[in-house]
Amino acid sequence: LSDSEKEGLVHMVDNAQGQIKHTCNCCGHYCWNVGILRRRKIPRDMLMAVYFVRETFLDECIGCGACAEICPVDAVRMVNDRPEVDQNWCIGCGVCAVCCPAGVISIKRRLENQSPESFSALHQQIKQEKGLG
Repeated sequence: LSDSEKEGLVHMVDNAQGQIKHTCNCCGHYCWNVGILRRRKIPRDMLMAVYFVRETFLDECIGCGACAEICPVDAVRMVNDRPEVDQNWCIGCGVCAVCCPAGVISIKRRLENQSPESFSALHQQIKQEKGLG
């Protein structure tokens, strides 16, 4: 897992709190889910639930741009040597936090968006959102 993080791959698992049934390490170039967000083809919230957000301690940022370079969905851009994060596209994957040499990026849980209790509950929620059940 740590090698995947260093390469900028996103750990993708089921969006449920129960036992993990699926896992993948995805990149922004070849993965359908991550890549389609990177290319801005589908709004993030239509494709995936995001349970984490990035927090940056800008006063301690060294302005190196490593986070902008590695972001798999291109949600970070450097403006005047400071990272600006587009929270509408950030997927909260934490790849930027792993690569930050100054250690000024952290990932926090979004309190307003909680994952379903189980894989079955996840699928029931998807069906309801699609008007199928």
